[in-house]
Amino acid sequence: MIKTMLCDDSEFDINLIKSELKKYSIKKHIDFDIHSFNNPEMLLYELEDGKMADIFILDVEMPDKDGFELADDIRKYSQTAIIIFLTSHEEQALNGYKSKALRYIIKMNLERDIEDALDCAVSELENVNKKAVAMHHYNDYWYIPYKDIKFVSRVSRQLIVSTTTHGEITDNRGIKEFFEVLNDNRFLFIDRSCFVNIDYISQISGYNFKLTTGELLPISRRSLQNVKQTLIDRWG
Repeated sequence: MIKTMLCDDSEFDINLIKSELKKYSIKKHIDFDIHSFNNPEMLLYELEDGKMADIFILDVEMPDKDGFELADDIRKYSQTAIIIFLTSHEEQALNGYKSKALRYIIKMNLERDIEDALDCAVSELENVNKKAVAMHHYNDYWYIPYKDIKFVSRVSRQLIVSTTTHGEITDNRGIKEFFEVLNDNRFLFIDRSCFVNIDYISQISGYNFKLTTGELLPISRRSLQNVKQTLIDRWG
């Protein structure tokens, strides 16, 4: 099941996109869990509540907050979410790629181009979800996708991996060794004994992170400047 969020101020266009997704679902045997919004702020409320999508299909021309601004907000919650833009104006395409959009579809060509865009989105999603790490502690073993890891910390000489699917898992490795095994730029040290998955950061305030799942994590003074610069680079 691929969770998909649509945002377009036109109900007609939303229904058209849903229809194309249904055709694609039948043809490719892929199920979509579709959530639609005609207001960008309503979509953002969902993200603030910790709900995330795999694919976002966003109209560029919307009142109050356009699709590019909405995409920038989405990037604060996830660097790996797939974004597809829809517009009536081809000359805006270059702006879309600044938000790391996967595809840019002209609305009048929607029926022609959406299948190719979804093919690329599904392929990209598979690549992201394939990344996983094997973990073990005594006689217990797990295989955890990177996307399910919220943060990793060293507590009383033990490595604790906090996940969305299995709670807290203890691993036998040291924190630097585990960080090197993951070898993925979505993970960022926030002090010597903790690194975090940037996709779960919703806010930085003073010397603390707030995660989309509600936890507050402290940032060391030594790491603060590097952490802020990394987030500025990622979030724009």
